[in-house]
Amino acid sequence: MLDYDSYVDDLILKDEEAFRIIYDDTKNAVFGIIISVVKDRNLAEDVMQDTYIKMIKSIRIYKRNGKFINWLLTIAKNQAIDYYRKRNKEVLLDYNDETNEPLLKDDNNFTFSLETNRLLDLLSDIEREIVILKIVNDFKFREIAEFVGKPLGTVLWIYNKSIKKMQEAEGSNND
Repeated sequence: MLDYDSYVDDLILKDEEAFRIIYDDTKNAVFGIIISVVKDRNLAEDVMQDTYIKMIKSIRIYKRNGKFINWLLTIAKNQAIDYYRKRNKEVLLDYNDETNEPLLKDDNNFTFSLETNRLLDLLSDIEREIVILKIVNDFKFREIAEFVGKPLGTVLWIYNKSIKKMQEAEGSNND
């Protein structure tokens, strides 16, 4: 794992190469957290950009304690929640021009299938966040526990319960 703290001084000095290294190493985790909250790829990309801008603006207040990724993911999660709350106040629909019926937009650039999204939608926010951190971002359960602020045993229980819930839903669709 990258020693992010060694890049903090360079980030303060607005070193583009340091930013690129940090971005390349954290972008999947940041996107995973954001998409788990906002559930919209285009919006997630906007929130992701704002997350990195906020990281740069706030880098001077980061305490070098080896937990840079947790700090960055907390920024991402808070940005996503703020956007989600704002967005929930709006009603946005796309309509078929010919029939005037609502359309289901399928963004083929996103790696989750519609079935995967349907299964993730069955989960609570904390369940979805833990599953995405583990499966998509390949975090260790200890790291997930620290990030979500829950004991390791609770995270393991939530993860296993969530996987079972998705497997049962998937099995009932195949009957």
